[in-house]
Amino acid sequence: MKLFSLIENEIKQYVEGQTEIHDGYNFSQYKLVRRIVLYMNQIYPKGKMDSQGNYKYWFDIISPRIDTEVKNIDFDTADIMLYSDSAVDSAKVILSNLYLKEWLRTTGQGEKINSVVEDSSGWGNIVWKKVKGGYEQVDLKDFYVVNQTAFSLNDTPAIERHVMTQTQLRDKIGIWENVEEAIKGCADKSRSTTVTSGVGQEKETPYYEVYERNGEVSTKDLYEARGESGGSEDEYVLAKIVTVGIRKGGGQVQLKYILYSDTISEMPYREYHRGRFQGRWFRTGLYEILMDCQTRANEIGNQIARGLEWSSKTIFRSSDKVIANNILTDMNSGDIIRSNDIQHVPVRMEGLDQLLADWNRIIEVADSLANSYEAVTGESMPSGTPFRLGAMLNQNANKLFDFLREKLALSFTSLLEDWVLPELLKDLKAESVMRITGDDKWVRRFYELLVNSWYNRNLLSFGPHTEEEGQMIKEAQLAAVLQKKETMLTLERGFWGEFKPRAQIIITGERVALTAELESLSNFINLEADPVRRTALIELAMKKKGIDIENLPKSPPAPAPMPEAQPGQPMPQTAGMMQQ
Repeated sequence: MKLFSLIENEIKQYVEGQTEIHDGYNFSQYKLVRRIVLYMNQIYPKGKMDSQGNYKYWFDIISPRIDTEVKNIDFDTADIMLYSDSAVDSAKVILSNLYLKEWLRTTGQGEKINSVVEDSSGWGNIVWKKVKGGYEQVDLKDFYVVNQTAFSLNDTPAIERHVMTQTQLRDKIGIWENVEEAIKGCADKSRSTTVTSGVGQEKETPYYEVYERNGEVSTKDLYEARGESGGSEDEYVLAKIVTVGIRKGGGQVQLKYILYSDTISEMPYREYHRGRFQGRWFRTGLYEILMDCQTRANEIGNQIARGLEWSSKTIFRSSDKVIANNILTDMNSGDIIRSNDIQHVPVRMEGLDQLLADWNRIIEVADSLANSYEAVTGESMPSGTPFRLGAMLNQNANKLFDFLREKLALSFTSLLEDWVLPELLKDLKAESVMRITGDDKWVRRFYELLVNSWYNRNLLSFGPHTEEEGQMIKEAQLAAVLQKKETMLTLERGFWGEFKPRAQIIITGERVALTAELESLSNFINLEADPVRRTALIELAMKKKGIDIENLPKSPPAPAPMPEAQPGQPMPQTAGMMQQ
């Protein structure tokens, strides 16, 4: 089958080949990812021993700088909020925010977000994939970008490698095809961590290597994968192809079965990149940025370690032939040495000052590349640094973190709005409202919101009517909702369909902007003398903080003032006096 050879060649080219980014610059994402994994685990490519048998120490200067960036980005679930530009959606926004917080807590999104922040700083790239019920983060070690010069994943096919158990594969029966055949013909008990592993670790249970390709294919190849005839070699469509095969090692994969093949409307990925586009899809993260600094720091550290091991020895010299060979081992305490010229030989490491100066230079370069100055890391500033200068340095250094927060927030916001919220809100029913609020008043209010939404959607069909008639229509529909569950289900289906919330992640300038806006409102509240406008400003500020003002107690309206009697006219009588 042509699709088999297509995917096999793309995997082989990714592993073994190189892509020309520019004249004289060839790039391999596979080799870069492999090197990043080694640096992340502090492993030398050729082992821990050098050619002379000396142990090579690893002086980690990357991890502390990644931790500094993670600390300054400071992104967690508390920063995610929903809002709507429509003023009538205030109650819906409150309910959806409560439901979102419950979903974030119960589905372990906090751990996922922490992993995203850590990986985005070190690797510099994050890929999310849409799955049933939400999203998942793609493992870049098993993610093959076919066109490595693409600006985004919308411009290139991408292949994912999955190692699945037999149970996981059986769960796909009814969804995928040829599952039983794959279980019998593609079992491998030597589970390998990468596609190039020659011999994997032997296991008792079988594993299966599944490859998922998302991208354009010709309609003729797609029809062939389905076992149909037709299509054209010149017409290409977006499609998802899932195959299973046997790993042959060295980047060679032999595919045997098509498990799934169908068209898709868009690529199922969202992505975040820390660095700028430099002619390749894989942007730079701190691991790659600091690789040369880390390599040189290891060289300097090991040179100093070997030199100090030699310079720490105590050596004596003498021309006498009968003197002891080793004073430490051949003599006891109190022994007398008879020698004419015994002398201590001073041993000092040559070039130590230059190595220390080079080490300090490398650390300064690493701080500059990673934006990890003393003002950022929280270390003490050099002696004599003015306080105001330290604050200015901290403010300017944090501008980069503000920019990184904004990039990460924009990518994650798009993911929430497109993948999570539509699926989340369609399950928000009256039972969910009671569970997340714990207040039966909210359930009653939810019913009223359903009726109001239904009334607004069908307003034109009612024809001209007065406000009192409209209120009677709402009350009749509310009674039907309370009595018939079918009526409530019908209204619930349309309630969230017209609500289009927008997500915002307040971890960057948005927090500063919100604080400044609230401060401005506070100033106007203090200056405003009109009690009506003052109350309106207070309610506006409370809405911006997500406070449900509709559910707060309110003072009863003041009675209307009695009109003053004109000269020569009798005083107005109250209803009680008229009855008398």
